[in-house]
Amino acid sequence: NKKERSIYDKLRRDGYAELEGSGTITATTVLTKLLRLQQFTGGFLVEDDAIAPKLVSRGKLEALADILQDYVVEAGKKLVIFARFIPEVMEIIKLSNSIIGKQGKKTVAIYGDIKKEARGDIVQQFQTDPATMVFVGQIDTAGTGITLTAADTCVYYSEGFNYATYEQSLSRIHRIGQRHPCTYIHLVAEKTVDELILKSLATKEDLAKTIVDDWRQFF
Repeated sequence: NKKERSIYDKLRRDGYAELEGSGTITATTVLTKLLRLQQFTGGFLVEDDAIAPKLVSRGKLEALADILQDYVVEAGKKLVIFARFIPEVMEIIKLSNSIIGKQGKKTVAIYGDIKKEARGDIVQQFQTDPATMVFVGQIDTAGTGITLTAADTCVYYSEGFNYATYEQSLSRIHRIGQRHPCTYIHLVAEKTVDELILKSLATKEDLAKTIVDDWRQFF
């Protein structure tokens, strides 16, 4: 909405101005500014001196709610959802539980705080338990090395900047044992950094390595 667009544009302008006036541009400084923009398109604002991000927009969550209703509740399909940031993962879990929990269906998740020794059982539950319908994964943690072929549809709430990680995550549902065509849904806030990140991933770029040369296009 207009208020959210105004906040995003201010974050974008402030980030550009700080980088333009900083003299030396490094990948780390650019990526830090882009992270803040990306967190906001996911609904979270990191205010100055705040301990944790604050949820200020539910645009993507509302879009995801429609997908959960269509695919899981009405079509009875299992669903994999990837997100980059833990606050996003937490909100997605709450949303999924509120929508599918009413039917006695379950949501499982793997993210950075989940102990490694517990992750195999979580994957097994998703793969074999008919009542476990949604898997939520932090992309850097759950995007590699696991099999999620019980689902043939994957939603990207947000992506990372690393192409190799993104490519690996695509293969969680598209691997040996998958019997159906796979569908990938990306939630993208129009005219934001989301579009530029997805464009870079589509051309197999690793933003962390290429960002310094053309950082202005992302602002």
